[in-house]
Amino acid sequence: MKIINWNVGRPSVNKVKRITEKLIELNADIVVLTETSSVIDLGSSYNYFSTDFIEQDFERQNLIKYKNSERRASIYSKYPISKTYTTYDKFTSICLDIDTPLGIITFYATIIGVFGGLNPRFTNDLTSQVQDFEMLIKVKNACIIGDYNITTSGRVYPSNIARETLDLVLQKHQLVNLTTSIANNVDHISVSQELIQESQVTVEAWNFDKKLSDHIGIMVNL
Repeated sequence: MKIINWNVGRPSVNKVKRITEKLIELNADIVVLTETSSVIDLGSSYNYFSTDFIEQDFERQNLIKYKNSERRASIYSKYPISKTYTTYDKFTSICLDIDTPLGIITFYATIIGVFGGLNPRFTNDLTSQVQDFEMLIKVKNACIIGDYNITTSGRVYPSNIARETLDLVLQKHQLVNLTTSIANNVDHISVSQELIQESQVTVEAWNFDKKLSDHIGIMVNL
């Protein structure tokens, strides 16, 4: 089972076409995009679900002018979506059950923070999402995926406290960060230990030149 995670950086029209072509080429079973656009169409083989249209006062100070097509997080799945859940912020996070060959997995797709991890919004998002995890992924096979705005190797960003908080949350819910070895990377895919006990896991990345987005793309294969 192939899972993609990619922050596509609020893409322009020209980049939407190239990003879509790359995703179709990779042909993953589940694709999670952040800072994305509803214009990205991966075809009829995927079921699609996303965060809500972003209201113009989302930033409170209107520091970002969002287009109607912009979404903070989206999930494309070749497998059936069997249930959806309400998260603390319908503009930031989505949570749903996907019926995969490995059984039902609860996917929580999100961005933690807005302007990286260096403002109060990051702290509020992290605290609120930890509360979501308590309610939504407890005693379930799960995948927390998206732009964490936290590095887990390489330079420390945004802080040791944020990194330690993430480590404790993953340990508590028996999740393994499959992308932790990618240095200076903030986009991660964490899955329940049970899902990988008998799986061979490989990790692939692209867009190192940052031409399609200011984030690399990552795909794990279970």
